[in-house]
Amino acid sequence: MSRRPSAWQGLRTTRVGGTLPMLSMIVLVAVTTPAMAEPAWGANCLSCHGQWQTDSLAVIDADGLLDPDESATGAPDRGPLPTFRTSPDRTRTLVIELTNLAPDDTYAVELRRLRFAGVENGGVLEYTGDCDWPEWGEQAYYYTDPVIAYTWGLGPTLFVFHLEVGPTAAIDYYDLVFAVAGRRASDRSLFYADEHVYVRVGIHGDLNDDGAVDLSDYLSFQECLSGPGVSTPPMYCTPDAFRRADLDEDEDVDLADFAAFQAAFTGS
Repeated sequence: MSRRPSAWQGLRTTRVGGTLPMLSMIVLVAVTTPAMAEPAWGANCLSCHGQWQTDSLAVIDADGLLDPDESATGAPDRGPLPTFRTSPDRTRTLVIELTNLAPDDTYAVELRRLRFAGVENGGVLEYTGDCDWPEWGEQAYYYTDPVIAYTWGLGPTLFVFHLEVGPTAAIDYYDLVFAVAGRRASDRSLFYADEHVYVRVGIHGDLNDDGAVDLSDYLSFQECLSGPGVSTPPMYCTPDAFRRADLDEDEDVDLADFAAFQAAFTGS
């Protein structure tokens, strides 16, 4: 008989530089290291049973606000949301900061909605957990348990998820959720908060996100070309455009990136 884990097991996490836990996925894959706690099956119970807390999560280093067209899929229209851009066979880092808790509150952070279809085209985010799942029978959500969580004032406040997108990933917007669940030290009550974000999986080199790598993208790329070792965007290049033009992800825009752009170029 297969065993379903307890609803109060926690996500496997570790600290990076004392602060940063990680997740692991396929099609969206994150690197992880061994572990303080195991990932659990199922959704976070506190999303229904905890008291809602506002102003607890801040999205860091997103690529601006985007508002996809959900009319073809019927997905909820959430309006403009912080969006992290990436493309197939690339890595993108998602960062969330936890704020406004009280001393000795316990808390844990998760990344949710990994199994939900893309909101524009119905694309699928396939992934696996960061441990062996055979006795559980299926891929799992991730969530964490306030009972074994961090303590405010001692634990990390910045959480990083490194997402490696598979080479055949569907082009789409994926509506993911950062969530925090915990217990207040003052009265032992449970709390919950979440923040929706989009992960935009687009075409590599498509700097203006119009579905092609063409002359308009070349004009944007040209404005960001600055040379090897130069990590500051030139005058007419925005930070978002600079990051997107850095096609080899080495924090500059140089001839190596131009070679990658030429390889991706599809026409006028």
